[in-house]
Amino acid sequence: MEFTKIRSFLLDRGMVYFYVVFIAGYFLLPMAAGHRRLYYVLVVPAVLLLWRELLRFYRGNTLSLLLLAYVIYMMSSLLWTDNFDPAEACFALWYSLALLTFCFISGYLWVRYPGWMDRLAHRCVWLAAAAACVSIVAWYLYNPFPESRLEPLGVMHHQNKAACAYGIFLVLCMYYLFTERGRDNKLVYAGLGLLLLSLVVFTQSRTALAGVGVALLVLLGYRALGVLAVALPASWALLAANPAAWQNRVTHFSFRPGIWQQVLSDMQDNWWFGRGYLVDPRVAAYDRTFSHAHNAYLASLRDGGLIGLALLLGLLAVAALWATKLYRQRGERIYLALLLYGMTCIVMDFDRLLVHPKELWMFFWLPIALIMAAYPGRDDSGPVRYHGHTS
Repeated sequence: MEFTKIRSFLLDRGMVYFYVVFIAGYFLLPMAAGHRRLYYVLVVPAVLLLWRELLRFYRGNTLSLLLLAYVIYMMSSLLWTDNFDPAEACFALWYSLALLTFCFISGYLWVRYPGWMDRLAHRCVWLAAAAACVSIVAWYLYNPFPESRLEPLGVMHHQNKAACAYGIFLVLCMYYLFTERGRDNKLVYAGLGLLLLSLVVFTQSRTALAGVGVALLVLLGYRALGVLAVALPASWALLAANPAAWQNRVTHFSFRPGIWQQVLSDMQDNWWFGRGYLVDPRVAAYDRTFSHAHNAYLASLRDGGLIGLALLLGLLAVAALWATKLYRQRGERIYLALLLYGMTCIVMDFDRLLVHPKELWMFFWLPIALIMAAYPGRDDSGPVRYHGHTS
């Protein structure tokens, strides 16, 4: 009886409330560990209680099956990891379960409660812009302006990761700027967009700027050139203000080519099945040791071999195809823009994709989850939800 009441509460927007608290936690909570616990305690049990609804919702969904196939295969690679550790394997399995619950509940809520989730998307843009404003002021009160790399507040501390998380809200903000009606609305989103763009630029993250550039070209067409004309020169000017950063980050391109070459060199005799999901991700290059592969596609190849990489690329190919059809049939170009943003970001940074609640969930997995849920309803006769605009 109690379970029935709890399920009724969750289905009557209770699950939306839990989800909102978790998303807001990215900006409002001071510690990443607390944010993870919030998801594990508040969201995961609630999602598991709704397994029947989720099963019915995703039955026959090709993209959800590809997602499961990728996760199951990558977790299977635990079995042939040389330095297998039972405790680490359990953590990896738990993280994968948490990620799957996030993807499935995100898409389910997006379609089941469209009004509430659209409102959440708008409010998240406002919250991200407010957090960006506070972060800029708080950082440069005590650090050199403009040459020091901004570290935003909240649970997002590393500049590249934080910039990528904020960048997806910049893409959403630009979408709202060019689709919202009324001069006041446009002025509000222009101001919010400027704050978000400033944060991305001040983090000096070329990874996020590249993703924003690709997404805005899809979303805005030629209008994106205006945003890029402001962002790219500003980013390079900040680098030029710090000669040491210029030499390290421009001349050597952050060492990525050598890192990628070494990852491929380490793949010898493990091309088909990979080296296993628990292999040490550190890379020795340029007489240094780097913490990870700086490319999530190569990381999937390293851990799961050509089979793992093929499953990831197959998943992304179907997501891109579905997003393209949503764009062509209904004018909903936002899905393709968000997907390409995430796909671009993981080319230049990041490593494993099956992780605990982190920024990667926001800018890579969330677009896939939304496409996975939105595409089956493309032929509905109702009004287009995220209409496009004239380029």
